[in-house]
Amino acid sequence: MKRSKYVQLSLAASVAMAISGCGPTEKTYAVQKKYNFQSVQQCADEKLPVDVCSDAYMTAMAEHRRIAPVYDNQADCDADFVADWCQQDSAGKFIPKLGGFELTADGQVTQSQVDAAKAQLPASEANSGGSGFSTSSLLTGLLIGNMLSSNRNSYYSEPVYRYRDDRGSYSNSTLSQRIAKGSTFTKSNQARYGSSNYADSVRSSSSKPVSVASSTSRGGFGSKASARSGWGGGGSSS
Repeated sequence: MKRSKYVQLSLAASVAMAISGCGPTEKTYAVQKKYNFQSVQQCADEKLPVDVCSDAYMTAMAEHRRIAPVYDNQADCDADFVADWCQQDSAGKFIPKLGGFELTADGQVTQSQVDAAKAQLPASEANSGGSGFSTSSLLTGLLIGNMLSSNRNSYYSEPVYRYRDDRGSYSNSTLSQRIAKGSTFTKSNQARYGSSNYADSVRSSSSKPVSVASSTSRGGFGSKASARSGWGGGGSSS
């Protein structure tokens, strides 16, 4: 008799769990935005979490050391970037200066997170756009900040460099973006001396999530001060 009651209770619990799992699925929204910063301070000024900004900068610095093209002379380096922008390293080679970092936020938020974020906004902002949101709104910035605070795998970072575009204007871009547009960096030592997978190596850096633990072990907040001074010019978000 006791065994029969136990089985009935178990079945009732299983049915209750099954019913609770069959409820309506909450609506979710994909959120992606690219930021181009020249310092940790600029990143923090955009209301992004300061530890995320610091980690993104440290990741970009590590990638810069790994993938930045190396040249035997300054003229070849300047030709691919900007005159007098390259610097000589301890081995006597020339590399472009780090011009900043691009932080890409990429993840999902739920309708309840959208509603909670709207509650923090002025009425004029909260009531615009219906239940969703636009990619350029204040709400999006708030959602991204919250997302980055709670999900450390929702963003990645790349080094940014200054170069001359086809119109002769100064622009900032990642190496992977320039390679996608046809740049080959054929005068670099990586391209000249047998690194046939240089482009693939550069592209791989554009999809690596930032790891807080590994970033802080390389310096983290202790290296933040050097990033605050920036590299000259203004930052922007796109």
